[in-house]
Amino acid sequence: MNIVRVIRCCGWLLMALPSLVLAASATGTGPSFPGKKILWVDSYNQAYEWSAGIETGIRRELQNSGVELRIVRMNTKWNLDEAFRREAALKAKAAIEEFCPDVVIASDDNAAKYLVVPYLKDTDLPVVFCGINWDASPYGFPCSNVTGMLEVEPPEILEALVRHLRRYAEGDRIGYLCADTVLEQKRIQIYKERLSDGSMTVYLARDFTQFKELFLHAQQEVDMIYLANYSDMPGWDPQVVEDFLTRNIKLPTGSRTSYMARYVIVTVAKMPEEQGEWAARTALRILDGAQPDSIPLASNERASLTLNLRMAKAAGIVLPVEILRAASRVIGQEGIE
Repeated sequence: MNIVRVIRCCGWLLMALPSLVLAASATGTGPSFPGKKILWVDSYNQAYEWSAGIETGIRRELQNSGVELRIVRMNTKWNLDEAFRREAALKAKAAIEEFCPDVVIASDDNAAKYLVVPYLKDTDLPVVFCGINWDASPYGFPCSNVTGMLEVEPPEILEALVRHLRRYAEGDRIGYLCADTVLEQKRIQIYKERLSDGSMTVYLARDFTQFKELFLHAQQEVDMIYLANYSDMPGWDPQVVEDFLTRNIKLPTGSRTSYMARYVIVTVAKMPEEQGEWAARTALRILDGAQPDSIPLASNERASLTLNLRMAKAAGIVLPVEILRAASRVIGQEGIE
């Protein structure tokens, strides 16, 4: 079931979302595989919210399975040095050789690029990836021993978010503010084709100083602002950013990324738990006899709704009670007097 399509068919935007998400999350009830081992290679680290969500999904799905899980963190989110990343992959390879897992789960692009492709691809060891952005073909996936779940950005998620923001906006002009990265530029082209016939105004920030300037400028030009991503943006300090936005927000704001929820009013986000659950569930299928090359690639479909009361209050926006009840999560309760 594609949750975004379900949302678009609802009479009240996003009202059905929490129940659908919860209904899709029943896990840990499959067969048991005592003595079997799975090693998960995380491209990033436990402190990164996306990785933490994947871990939650993996552990939830493996509950009561009898499988021994071991985790290796490559810690490459903020370490951009190529030598560091290659060394992290070698350490993960050594952990695999020592642990001798029956299946490897590899999350996000760096684990695929630096570990799976050079050392595991087309071997006898089954690999399940998750979190690879958009397209796995540059890595040669799928192949005989590798399958997985892609991380995609369905334009429908942004469309649903914008329809929600329009409830509080004075017009239809959309501003898209994000870090100036190659990946964001790819997303922008897709979104411009799907929203307002390409009339979306884009603001690309090299660093936090420019982000502040662009945010203030955008509020003079558009009616709602989509804060996309701060990944790899120099000078980004979460508390400083939150305080700046609280002092200056005047328009409805939203994001598609869960870790941006503290900075915006409305977040309709992909669920990293979905990636972890699918990867672990697929690993169990392989332990039960399925071949990786018989399992088609999948892509994420679920989403969650987060509302930020602090940011809403700062912008002078009152969120209806029925929307608050429909939310998967409500944060910033200190925004209520």
